[in-house]
Amino acid sequence: MQFSWLFMLVLLSISSGFLFGFAAYKNGLAVKRWGCVGCILGPLTYPLFSTHKRLADMKVRRHGRFRIEG
Repeated sequence: MQFSWLFMLVLLSISSGFLFGFAAYKNGLAVKRWGCVGCILGPLTYPLFSTHKRLADMKVRRHGRFRIEG
């Protein structure tokens, strides 16, 4: 059985969107944004995601808010 490249690309795109959405949820980032970017760019989203996550962590550390107050 021969798979088409288009089918594999769509499958990779959907799975990347799901995985980046889950990673964004786990790290406290915007889930819809990273899920959509993951669907559009696929695995190429990883450098953008890791940079954004690192910058968000630096922003939290700079202001000294390590816990959620409620």
